[in-house]
Amino acid sequence: MLTDSLTILKKEFGSYFRTPTAYIIIGVYLVISMFSTFYSAYFFMNNNTGLISFFSYQPEILVILIPALTMKLWADERRSGTMEFILTQPISYNSIILGKFSAAVLFGLLLLVLTSPFIIYVSFLTELDWANVLSGYIGTLLTIMVLTSIGCLISSFNNNAVLAYLFSVFSGWLLISLNYDFILSPLFNLSENITYRLSQSLNFYHNYQDMTQGEPGLDNLTYFLSLTILILWLNRVAIDYKKQ
Repeated sequence: MLTDSLTILKKEFGSYFRTPTAYIIIGVYLVISMFSTFYSAYFFMNNNTGLISFFSYQPEILVILIPALTMKLWADERRSGTMEFILTQPISYNSIILGKFSAAVLFGLLLLVLTSPFIIYVSFLTELDWANVLSGYIGTLLTIMVLTSIGCLISSFNNNAVLAYLFSVFSGWLLISLNYDFILSPLFNLSENITYRLSQSLNFYHNYQDMTQGEPGLDNLTYFLSLTILILWLNRVAIDYKKQ
């Protein structure tokens, strides 16, 4: 299974660089990230030892860019008719799903690595809390994993890459902006304290900010990893359904 996943990972990751797509995404990501880091009010007004000016806008930036990596992963297979061929090969569905997912996550990791000059530059301006910065990068990588899994799932339902992109952007935006207080309060007759704690545990920004503010916990890791695994499992269910 691991060998098959690695083969697919190499194929999909290499395909990004056969077109200008990869270079456009890299350029757009670095320009927007640089602007949000150095030209936002956070850089000048807040304590920036944890690089809060960089991490604050990453979810919004990634919601727009990650779907550009995932929109063709399954949609092109369906459009060209090769999806049926792939699914009849002696490779487990899990290997295919994991390989495609890992290729997009690896590209996301490359984007984060390319921001290292920002960190070096800021380290000359202020004394960074490196543990906080590392925690923020881990939180951002976990965000990439969740958004990638969403993009893979939606791509598996579409043979049009543009529609897959638009639906992925909308779904990612819904995830990071949804207010669970508004949803849970009418549904459950719970005390205000319990409702607040439950909504916070499901709230994306609560878990993300814990990571970027240098306060990571097992609950935050559980949130991101369980959400990613759940969506990848739904991706498997969708593939099974499409084959039937």
